[in-house]
Amino acid sequence: MEKILILLLVALSVAYAAPGPRGIIINLENGELCMNSAQCKSQCCQHTGALDLARCIPLARENSECSVKTLYGIYYKCPCERGLTCEGDKTIVGAITNTNFGVCHDIGTLDASSSETAHPLPYLAQNAAGH
Repeated sequence: MEKILILLLVALSVAYAAPGPRGIIINLENGELCMNSAQCKSQCCQHTGALDLARCIPLARENSECSVKTLYGIYYKCPCERGLTCEGDKTIVGAITNTNFGVCHDIGTLDASSSETAHPLPYLAQNAAGH
């Protein structure tokens, strides 16, 4: 009975010391090899060249190059982080490579700048007309 108790304690200590679940096919960490963006925790599997192996990469930050299109689930440039939008041409030119990347911008900043240029302040127009 004592041997069984010791064996049970050893088994529990080994199980407790084992690292947490790590992805083999899904839930892959950044830097690990991937075949599709759905495998990555970051949701971005990217390769830098046509002959390079694809790896899980963090999503693009503000003012970084980005792409919203994938080629078979692999990006040439990752999409933007949450709260950012990829501004640029959203079509793929050619069948092999996507070379028309955008740039990540803050959605709030874009809305504010476009509304200022599209709708000038009414009192400025009135003052200009009155003088």
